[in-house]
Amino acid sequence: MKKLFIAALLFVGVISFAQDINQKPARDQKEKLTPEQRNEKHLQKLTSELNLDKKQQEQVKQLIAEKSAKAEKFKESRKDSKTKPTDTEREALKKQITAEKEATDAKMKAILNADQYTKWTALKKDHKDHKGRGDHKGDHKTPQERDQAHLQKLTTDLSLNADQQKQVGQLLSDRSTKMETLKKSRGNAKPTETERKAMKKQMEEDHKTFDAKMKSILNADQYKKWTAIQKEHKDKMKDHRKDKM
Repeated sequence: MKKLFIAALLFVGVISFAQDINQKPARDQKEKLTPEQRNEKHLQKLTSELNLDKKQQEQVKQLIAEKSAKAEKFKESRKDSKTKPTDTEREALKKQITAEKEATDAKMKAILNADQYTKWTALKKDHKDHKGRGDHKGDHKTPQERDQAHLQKLTTDLSLNADQQKQVGQLLSDRSTKMETLKKSRGNAKPTETERKAMKKQMEEDHKTFDAKMKSILNADQYKKWTAIQKEHKDKMKDHRKDKM
């Protein structure tokens, strides 16, 4: 478990560091960049934001590469792990993460000049503020705008005709309205174990209903493509949850 803590610490540290210097991690994921390509994007952004000279670029590049390598190593180690840390272990991990961030901060302070360091800390604060408001993913769209964007993507991916677009658009709107109603009804209250199980069951039933309606709208080839898209999204969500453990 101690090794797991260290690995988790390194992973969270590099993710935090990467987001501090590049506030668009979601875009990197969509573009399916390699770790090396992500590192280069982070370095380019930081070079632009802080006007790094050649020597500083090399030093920061090395720092990013080291943390990225450790993050990838942790990601691989987590694939086969099914254990979850206890509350005490999570608290210990939290302290280690804080220590790792402080160590990174000290290294960056040693590399940057006073003005650059001030700008860098401002970038981190800005990212933290965005995260606190829940908009750190850069998604400021209304439910209607998200539905429209989703419809456009499905139209492109599945070659929907005008009639199908209308039907799928209505289906997305109905689902979105239902989700917003559920979100408002829940508020900030934490559900009990019984409530969570009931919600999970309801979600599974809603998913089956949605799937049946989509199947009635799409032709055989379109439905096959849609189920493949659904599976890919589910796999990504599963990997994301594993990474957060």
